[in-house]
Amino acid sequence: NLVHGKTRGNPFFVVQFLRSIVQNNMMWFSVKYRRWMWDCDSVDVQMISDGVAELLTTTFNRLSPTLMLTLKIVSCLGSQVEESTIDVLDSRNEVLSFDMKNELPRAIKEGIMEKAGPVYQFTHDIVQQTIYDLIPS
Repeated sequence: NLVHGKTRGNPFFVVQFLRSIVQNNMMWFSVKYRRWMWDCDSVDVQMISDGVAELLTTTFNRLSPTLMLTLKIVSCLGSQVEESTIDVLDSRNEVLSFDMKNELPRAIKEGIMEKAGPVYQFTHDIVQQTIYDLIPS
């Protein structure tokens, strides 16, 4: 009930909320009791419903600078991008000291992006928008 109340049942927000409380050591797996445990008081004050972008920003701030730069560049291209577009950007890149394509599997592992065939896409529009909003004016 607590998670549902915080996330309004939105599956994307449920996953982000659970990741957040695990990363903030408010939830852990107890080997002794063989189940997940959590600090109800801490979890109860953890805000999400009105602060999803803030929660995502906190998550993004712990990512490597190369992954964040890759995500910012990709976010400028929209909610999805063809793998061939990333290849072109990497091949003509004289500024970055890394290949963006090598960073994208980490974005997938973090649950920020998905890959369907030759297309990379953000897992949710709010993820793409939040990353885009992190780009300085």
